Amino acid sequence: MSSTQRVQLDELQMDALREIGNVGASHASAALTKLVRTDILIDVTECQVSPMTSIPNRFGGPGSLLATVKIDFMNGGGCIYMLFPGDVATYLSDLLLKASHQIGRQMNEQDAEALVELGDICIRQYLVPIMKFLSIEIVPNSPQVSVDRIVDRTSFPSALKPLRDTHAVRVETNFVDLRRRFQGTIVFVPDKSLQDSTFKRFGVDEESQAAMLSKFGL
Repeated sequence: MSSTQRVQLDELQMDALREIGNVGASHASAALTKLVRTDILIDVTECQVSPMTSIPNRFGGPGSLLATVKIDFMNGGGCIYMLFPGDVATYLSDLLLKASHQIGRQMNEQDAEALVELGDICIRQYLVPIMKFLSIEIVPNSPQVSVDRIVDRTSFPSALKPLRDTHAVRVETNFVDLRRRFQGTIVFVPDKSLQDSTFKRFGVDEESQAAMLSKFGL
């Protein structure tokens, strides 16, 4: 099925994707906490099967910066995004580099390099429990970092246009700190083969569900 086609998932299948996304995000937040030496927690994990129609308010308003770290998987499998408002990205960069943080400062090349390191480590940690649970290997490519200014909520940066223009299934988890401020979002976009592996492992694929129903004469 092409990612341009509407995806049909039942609630059990969405629960399965939410579950692996939640576990993956927990590992990623633990890695991020260790890197920046401050507690970063995760909020509710959601599974979305419709395009992202607008840039969420938590990423900032028109004129503000949005930092995106994207890692594609070799030989298919999908991709993962990490998204941070510009001020959060510089804050995390300063924490990583043990530098004093100046609120409102502009992002620089050093920040971009810090995001590459943060994204690479966190996304790889996200994948560890998923690979173990599904007994598969997912090989991530190198991170791609982009910093874009939000024009309006319907004008997506090029890196995020696939989330707007396709029906790719995505699993979203928000990062928050102890004060419950948004620290950003990690978005897992599994392709159909990875979705199918997940559904099979949870026993919620069409074949498994049909076999279960047949036991009850349904």
